[in-house]
Amino acid sequence: MMEFADKDIQSQSPYKIIKMINGDDVLCKILQEYADAVVVECPMAITRHQVMDSPEHVIEHTGLQRWINFTNDIKFVIDKEKILGFGNLAPEVIVYYKMISGKAKEEAGIETSKDEGEDKIMEKIRVNVDRLEQIMEASEHTEESDKRITHLQPKKILH
Repeated sequence: MMEFADKDIQSQSPYKIIKMINGDDVLCKILQEYADAVVVECPMAITRHQVMDSPEHVIEHTGLQRWINFTNDIKFVIDKEKILGFGNLAPEVIVYYKMISGKAKEEAGIETSKDEGEDKIMEKIRVNVDRLEQIMEASEHTEESDKRITHLQPKKILH
């Protein structure tokens, strides 16, 4: 039986990524914890698809899909003995997870509501994007700066 060492760390956010002993990475919201199991809502598995952009260029797309297919159930019980580890989701990943899991809830006929925290995170992301655009516009890209690049660019792009 697995016990969590620090209850405060675990309770920071109900949104977790769980590493299962079979290698699956599961994004979910933990609803309830018991001595031998956890009840999760809308578990989503991470998917990766490689696409050949050109003969020498591979792009990897990362997304989410239902962890357990062919059901409209949104709550599942996971045995703690099957969990290798877990961690809190980053705020920007929580927004993405909520968007995808919201679609699964709609398919199951469950209404979803936005919370205030999501609006704050989205505003923070917008501010960061605006700052990044300003930085990118301020920096000039010239041929001279290309000559200073001393490393080769990777052929594989992740996004």
